[in-house]
This record gives sequence, C-alpha cells and structure tokens, in this order.
Amino acid sequence: MSFELSILMVFCLLAFFLAAELYSLRRGKRHVSLRWEFNMNLTEPDEIVTLTYQIQNTSALPVPFVSFSFYFPEGVEVRESETWMAEHRIGGSLAQMYSFDVNLRAHRGLRGKIHFSLKNRGLYEMGKAYVETGDFLGFRSHVHSFPIRDRIICTARPLPDAPEVEALGGYLGDISVRRFILEDPSLILGYREYTGTEPLKSISWLQTARTGALTVKKHDFTVDTDVAVILDIEQCPKAVTERCLSLVRTVCDVLEEQRIPFSVFSNGDLFSTAKGSGRLHNFEVQRRIGLVRFVRYQALEELLDRWAGQRFGQRGSVVIAPRCTDELAADMARLQRHSSVKPLLLIGEEERHA
Repeated sequence: MSFELSILMVFCLLAFFLAAELYSLRRGKRHVSLRWEFNMNLTEPDEIVTLTYQIQNTSALPVPFVSFSFYFPEGVEVRESETWMAEHRIGGSLAQMYSFDVNLRAHRGLRGKIHFSLKNRGLYEMGKAYVETGDFLGFRSHVHSFPIRDRIICTARPLPDAPEVEALGGYLGDISVRRFILEDPSLILGYREYTGTEPLKSISWLQTARTGALTVKKHDFTVDTDVAVILDIEQCPKAVTERCLSLVRTVCDVLEEQRIPFSVFSNGDLFSTAKGSGRLHNFEVQRRIGLVRFVRYQALEELLDRWAGQRFGQRGSVVIAPRCTDELAADMARLQRHSSVKPLLLIGEEERHA
C-alpha cells in the first residue's frame, strides 16, 4: 500500500469520526427516547406495582454511552433483590434514585422492569426520569429530565381480621332475612304445569303448544335491597382517620363479595356514589377512598337527613365514625327511625362495634 493511500485512509477515518462527533453533538440526543408505563393506576399498600421501561436509539449511529435514572418520591418502596439494589441504587440505602448504564447500537433498544409498592394511602406523583447521553467519542455528555406524569392512587388497607368484619357478617345475615324477595322475569329456571292460580302472563304458550297442556314459567328470585355505607369525616389523629377509611374499604369489599348493591355517603371529600355493584363501581369507590384528605363539608346530622330523603325500598346502613359522642348517639337514634333494619355503627377510635 502506497504512503499516499495510507494518508488518504487516515484522513477519511478522521473525517468520519469528526462528522460522527459533530452529528452526535448536534442531533444525537434527539435519537434516544425513554418510555415507561405502569401496570395499574390504583393499588393498595404493599401491593406490587410494575414499571416497564424502554430505552430506544432511533438513529443510524450507535450511542456508546447512555445512562438513565428514575427518581421515586417518598413512600415508594422498590421491591427488588439486594444484588439489584446494590447495582442500581444511587446515593446510599435511603436514596430513591435508580440508575442504568447501557450501550445502544443503531436502531436498537432495551426493555426492563422495576417492581415497587406504596407504603401508605394517598395520591402519588411518580417523580422524574433522567437520561444522560454521551457524544460519539465520549468527550461530552448531556442530561435531560422528564417528569413522570403518571399518577397512582393507593386506596386504604383492608382489615380482614378486624372484629368489625365479624360483626358485619351477622349484620348482613339480619338484612338477608328482612329483604324483599321478588321474582325476576328475565331468569327462567324451567317450566311446570299450570295450577290455575298463576297470572296469565306467566303462561308459556310455546311450551303449552309443545306439551298440549297449559304450562307456566318457573322464575328465579332476585333481591330488592341495598346497603348505604355512611362515613362521618372529622379531623382526628391520623391513625383513627386511616382506620375509618380501612373500615369503609373492608365493608365495601364484603358487600361486593356478597353481591349486595351498595352506595357510599359522606359529609366530606369522600363524597357520595350512586347505588351499584360490580368491578367498575367498586373501583370508583376505592379510588375515592385513596384521594380522601379528610375535608368536612357538613354535619353528620345533615348528611343523614339527605340520605333519608333518597331512601327507597328496604335499605340497610353501616355508619362509620371516628369516635363515640353524644351527638353521634342522637344521630343513630334518628337514623333508626328511617329504617326497619337496625343500622350498624363502626368506630375507628376503638376496636369495637356498636
């Protein structure tokens, strides 16, 4: 190889590296994108939430140095192995920033997951993400930050072993023997012979034509009842207020499990929901529980008057209050006069029921 050709090749290589360096300085940072998503936006304390991230290089040149980090707010507990934590956590055992260093080839990306849980009830802004990219030759770097605009709501912790739940089981049994039982015309279990006492609308003319004898439909039965869960919101010690919300959560879970329609009333920022049941209805109730900040808008007496005005059919009620007072006793007596089912009172301040 001639000396002139060698010089030309060196010059071409230098020109290539210089062009790549200038390109990476001007546009390289635009070709690295970081995306993320959470597998849920409503959780409960200590439930595992998964953050899935993807770092992508969309350019035709490799990016030899990329570092990206996630900063989580207080109350987020990352649930990974000790080895993983030692490798990725920045700033000591109490830090909430986790960093990753990667080398991205042209038009390539990497995916990964971070598992975490939330410690307490509330609304969580999920912090920030940072991306640091280096130039082609590794002389300079750029850092960009992005707010994680996703928000996660953590509802109250359930109380599966609380004494109040045992009392609720008996209360629901009391409602079940007093409720109205109605035939549901949409649920047909079968057919039987006409006895002469059934209304004509219950005759199945199709089955009558097939059998040659008058035949009536046998209907299943449905329940015309529901339960109102009433929360008295009052400024109290945090442990008491959180226990009240845990009681609301637990009562709603039990009602949903029993497929009993329920509504929620409050005199504060839990607000109220219409009667309903099912996954979407319970989701909305749990979401509101997570957002409560214990702001009170009216007295419990006014709330119960409003509830009584909307009452229809046979309706049970579960009242959850922070503490026992003379005013609460008077309110419960007034509530009893509006229902043939004795209301159940659950207290957050003490582990007992009335």
